[in-house]
Amino acid sequence: MPEKVAKKDVRKFWKSLYDSLYEDVDRDMTRERLLDSIDDLEDMFRLRGHMAVADMALSEIGGKLVLEIGSGAGGHSALFAKYGAVIAGADITFDRARATQAKFDLMGDLAAGCQAMQSDAENLPFAENTFDIVYSNGVLHHTPDTKRAIDEALRVLKPGGRAAIMLYCKSSWHYWINMLLCVGLLRGKLFSGVNWLGRATEWGGKNIQSVENPITRCYTAGELRKLFAGYEGLRLRKGDFYFYLIPKLGRLYRRWQIRHYGVHPGGILVYGEPWPIQSPLELWLGRIMGWSWFISARKPVAPGQSYPEDKFQRSRHSGSAQ
Repeated sequence: MPEKVAKKDVRKFWKSLYDSLYEDVDRDMTRERLLDSIDDLEDMFRLRGHMAVADMALSEIGGKLVLEIGSGAGGHSALFAKYGAVIAGADITFDRARATQAKFDLMGDLAAGCQAMQSDAENLPFAENTFDIVYSNGVLHHTPDTKRAIDEALRVLKPGGRAAIMLYCKSSWHYWINMLLCVGLLRGKLFSGVNWLGRATEWGGKNIQSVENPITRCYTAGELRKLFAGYEGLRLRKGDFYFYLIPKLGRLYRRWQIRHYGVHPGGILVYGEPWPIQSPLELWLGRIMGWSWFISARKPVAPGQSYPEDKFQRSRHSGSAQ
């Protein structure tokens, strides 16, 4: 059932987090710095096996109409625009939509036809059968009615069009050990109400948190199959395991990790700071017990119609996950 969460509270939290993470980065952004940052971002995603490069063939999205739901500060949309996709970036927070549009403006002809707007994922302002691809990274588990948002993505996809969506994974180390055990039980957050996971996740950046995250959800594979029941060709895989997220002890590991593996500048565009490079062990564990579900699915076509040529590439780690 959808939680009773006011959209104004969702906007307020994500605006506050934007100010903490991205405001300084975006204030000093130039075209040259942005283009370099996009290249860094792509390289970082390839190291991580992120769905933006592992589940989509970037070289094949030129000319495709792509909707990004929850464009954040615009890093993912800018990457897709670099490869010639025509992007509609939709975000519930005005400041994030503005930041995405500012990146399109800096890219100039490289982002021809791309546009960002403030929009609610549960009520998209687009006609049915509009987009070739709908992409959403870590967003729809923060909206009051996730099922409605996923159905909206299906509505605006063209028949045979693809969705690439990341949602948080309940069958993960981070949920059961870091969150439920350490934060929920040992630190007592579990007893603070239905939104305890929201209160325990998402904050970062330079500012002290002063606004509560209204909602965060995570899902099992079985729950995802129900959410995506209207789609075809559902593929699930896991990713993103970090030892440094373990409460308390993770701080010590993070120092060791940075000394041994370094940081990647690709994180600046999407996290507001360089990304601590994962160890080979963490990358391997991510495929087994990672915090992220990378989800690929397709909108069915009408009987008698053929599917368009599939421009998504199947990751070598694709397939149903537990």
